[in-house]
Amino acid sequence: MTETILDISKMKKTFGGFTAVDDVNLTVKKGEIRFIIGPNGAGKSTLFKLIIGNLKPDYGNVFFKNENLTNLKLHERISKGIGLKFQAPSVFNEMSVVQNLEVAARDTNIEKYEEFIERFGFSDEKHTLAGDLSHGKKQWLDIALASISNPDLVLLDEPTAGLSFEETTKTGEIIKFLNSQGTTFLIVEHDMEILKQIATSVSVLHLGALFVEGTPQDVLKNKDVVKIYLGAS
Repeated sequence: MTETILDISKMKKTFGGFTAVDDVNLTVKKGEIRFIIGPNGAGKSTLFKLIIGNLKPDYGNVFFKNENLTNLKLHERISKGIGLKFQAPSVFNEMSVVQNLEVAARDTNIEKYEEFIERFGFSDEKHTLAGDLSHGKKQWLDIALASISNPDLVLLDEPTAGLSFEETTKTGEIIKFLNSQGTTFLIVEHDMEILKQIATSVSVLHLGALFVEGTPQDVLKNKDVVKIYLGAS
């Protein structure tokens, strides 16, 4: 049986009289690339913030490798072996690509920097200031920063936001490579192309609740999902 790495149990979050996340149970198995999708207002961003600790739930728990993280702060959760990328790149703009990686890598050796520099396409820009990179390369650097310290789980919030089709495809290739090296991914995303490219499992949220789960193929051909997410009648 595949090991459970992340277990979200009966998570609920309300804002006044509005229920943003409604009794969500979500399990991520080791080795998965699990996507969370849903229409605007489905609760994706709120659930993401609950998982990382930026919001406190009304009730419910977050278990990571069987440890309850619900009362831990963001930096404490990261220290347990979780990598994190927000939707907007959070690179250190006044530092070079290599310097960014050195800060994020902690105890990782220099060979790891060089591997990431080549894998992420920074061979000619490793001494370039991160603030001078294109938007796409900032996104890739941010994924590298979240992944270089060998976390067990990486959480990505819309990693392809603002990217071209070609950049999106390369982002998928990078994530697949990291996954092949042992990193599990939980990705909040709206882009169906990268979902089709790399997802191993998909959870659909609707009106704050878990609507359906399954393989990408099963979810994308589900008529109810098409209706609520893709806007078909």
